[in-house]
Amino acid sequence: MSNLRLPNINQVVIAGRLVQDPEFTITENGAARLSTRVAINRPYRDRDGDWHQETSFVNIIAWRQVAEFASERLHKGSPVMVTGRLHSFSWRDSEENPHSLLEVQARSLQVLERADSSSETEEAILEQAGDEEEDFVLEAA
Repeated sequence: MSNLRLPNINQVVIAGRLVQDPEFTITENGAARLSTRVAINRPYRDRDGDWHQETSFVNIIAWRQVAEFASERLHKGSPVMVTGRLHSFSWRDSEENPHSLLEVQARSLQVLERADSSSETEEAILEQAGDEEEDFVLEAA
Protein backbone atom coordinates (compact mmCIF):
# COMPACT_ATOMS: atom_id res chain seq x y z
CA MET A 1 0.00 0.00 0.00
CA SER A 2 1.34 3.43 -0.85
CA ASN A 3 1.92 6.24 1.60
CA LEU A 4 -0.32 8.58 -0.36
CA ARG A 5 -1.78 11.31 1.83
CA LEU A 6 -5.24 12.36 0.79
CA PRO A 7 -6.56 15.77 1.81
CA ASN A 8 -9.55 15.77 4.14
CA ILE A 9 -12.03 17.76 2.08
CA ASN A 10 -15.74 17.70 2.78
CA GLN A 11 -17.42 20.58 0.97
CA VAL A 12 -20.68 20.67 -0.95
CA VAL A 13 -22.38 23.43 -2.93
CA ILE A 14 -25.96 22.95 -4.09
CA ALA A 15 -28.66 25.22 -5.49
CA GLY A 16 -32.35 24.43 -5.67
CA ARG A 17 -35.76 25.17 -4.19
CA LEU A 18 -37.15 24.25 -0.79
CA VAL A 19 -39.75 21.50 -1.01
CA GLN A 20 -41.19 22.26 2.44
CA ASP A 21 -41.42 25.09 4.90
CA PRO A 22 -38.37 25.00 7.18
CA GLU A 23 -38.74 23.55 10.67
CA PHE A 24 -37.23 25.91 13.26
CA THR A 25 -36.51 24.68 16.78
CA ILE A 26 -34.43 25.58 19.79
CA THR A 27 -32.37 22.69 21.16
CA GLU A 28 -32.10 21.79 24.85
CA ASN A 29 -28.75 23.61 24.85
CA GLY A 30 -30.44 26.78 23.55
CA ALA A 31 -29.04 26.64 20.01
CA ALA A 32 -31.29 27.60 17.10
CA ARG A 33 -31.70 24.79 14.54
CA LEU A 34 -33.39 24.89 11.15
CA SER A 35 -34.06 21.83 9.01
CA THR A 36 -35.52 21.65 5.52
CA ARG A 37 -35.20 19.84 2.17
CA VAL A 38 -33.99 21.17 -1.15
CA ALA A 39 -34.90 19.80 -4.59
CA ILE A 40 -32.07 19.95 -7.12
CA ASN A 41 -32.99 19.47 -10.78
CA ARG A 42 -30.57 18.14 -13.39
CA PRO A 43 -31.72 18.26 -16.99
CA TYR A 44 -30.07 15.80 -19.37
CA ARG A 45 -30.48 14.33 -22.85
CA ASP A 46 -30.82 10.63 -23.48
CA ARG A 47 -29.27 8.74 -26.41
CA ASP A 48 -32.20 9.73 -28.64
CA GLY A 49 -31.70 13.42 -27.91
CA ASP A 50 -34.85 13.72 -25.76
CA TRP A 51 -34.65 15.94 -22.70
CA HIS A 52 -35.35 14.48 -19.25
CA GLN A 53 -35.04 15.81 -15.74
CA GLU A 54 -33.62 14.08 -12.71
CA THR A 55 -34.49 15.50 -9.29
CA SER A 56 -32.51 14.87 -6.12
CA PHE A 57 -33.77 15.78 -2.65
CA VAL A 58 -31.26 16.83 0.00
CA ASN A 59 -31.77 17.40 3.73
CA ILE A 60 -30.30 20.69 4.97
CA ILE A 61 -29.50 21.64 8.58
CA ALA A 62 -28.54 25.21 9.62
CA TRP A 63 -27.57 26.38 13.09
CA ARG A 64 -27.58 29.48 15.30
CA GLN A 65 -27.96 32.93 13.71
CA VAL A 66 -28.14 31.49 10.20
CA ALA A 67 -31.06 29.33 11.31
CA GLU A 68 -32.81 32.28 12.99
CA PHE A 69 -32.44 34.57 10.00
CA ALA A 70 -33.36 31.87 7.48
CA SER A 71 -36.48 30.93 9.44
CA GLU A 72 -37.82 34.44 8.84
CA ARG A 73 -37.00 34.52 5.12
CA LEU A 74 -37.44 30.99 3.76
CA HIS A 75 -40.61 29.18 2.78
CA LYS A 76 -41.62 26.32 0.53
CA GLY A 77 -40.45 27.15 -2.99
CA SER A 78 -37.67 29.56 -1.96
CA PRO A 79 -34.63 29.33 -4.25
CA VAL A 80 -31.41 28.91 -2.25
CA MET A 81 -27.74 28.15 -2.68
CA VAL A 82 -26.20 26.20 0.19
CA THR A 83 -22.53 25.61 0.94
CA GLY A 84 -21.67 23.16 3.66
CA ARG A 85 -20.34 19.77 4.55
CA LEU A 86 -21.82 16.30 4.29
CA HIS A 87 -22.78 14.62 7.53
CA SER A 88 -23.96 11.02 7.74
CA PHE A 89 -25.22 8.95 10.60
CA SER A 90 -26.85 5.58 11.18
CA TRP A 91 -29.23 4.16 13.76
CA ARG A 92 -31.56 1.26 14.44
CA ASP A 93 -35.24 1.69 15.10
CA SER A 94 -37.23 -0.05 17.83
CA GLU A 95 -37.50 -3.15 15.63
CA GLU A 96 -33.72 -3.18 15.06
CA ASN A 97 -34.06 -2.18 11.39
CA PRO A 98 -30.99 -0.24 10.23
CA HIS A 99 -31.40 3.31 8.90
CA SER A 100 -28.93 5.87 7.61
CA LEU A 101 -29.16 9.50 6.60
CA LEU A 102 -26.94 11.86 4.64
CA GLU A 103 -27.49 15.59 5.09
CA VAL A 104 -25.76 18.89 4.40
CA GLN A 105 -24.72 20.86 7.47
CA ALA A 106 -25.05 24.39 6.07
CA ARG A 107 -22.04 26.63 6.45
CA SER A 108 -23.51 29.38 4.29
CA LEU A 109 -26.93 29.84 2.81
CA GLN A 110 -27.78 32.40 0.16
CA VAL A 111 -31.40 33.28 -0.55
CA LEU A 112 -31.69 33.69 -4.31
CA GLU A 113 -34.67 36.06 -4.28
CA ARG A 114 -35.29 39.57 -3.02
CA ALA A 115 -37.28 40.02 0.19
CA ASP A 116 -39.24 42.91 -1.37
CA SER A 117 -38.66 45.86 -3.69
CA SER A 118 -37.74 48.23 -0.83
CA SER A 119 -34.71 46.14 0.12
CA GLU A 120 -33.28 45.47 -3.34
CA THR A 121 -29.88 46.91 -2.45
CA GLU A 122 -29.82 45.57 1.09
CA GLU A 123 -27.67 42.52 1.70
CA ALA A 124 -27.73 40.73 5.04
CA ILE A 125 -24.69 38.73 6.08
CA LEU A 126 -24.41 36.95 9.41
CA GLU A 127 -21.28 35.24 10.70
CA GLN A 128 -20.79 33.14 13.79
CA ALA A 129 -18.09 30.68 14.80
CA GLY A 130 -19.42 27.16 15.18
CA ASP A 131 -18.46 24.40 17.56
CA GLU A 132 -15.79 23.24 15.14
CA GLU A 133 -14.43 26.76 14.55
CA GLU A 134 -16.41 27.08 11.33
CA ASP A 135 -17.98 30.31 10.17
CA PHE A 136 -21.67 30.32 9.40
CA VAL A 137 -22.75 32.88 6.82
CA LEU A 138 -26.15 33.82 5.44
CA GLU A 139 -26.46 36.11 2.48
CA ALA A 140 -29.66 37.57 1.15
CA ALA A 141 -29.40 38.46 -2.54
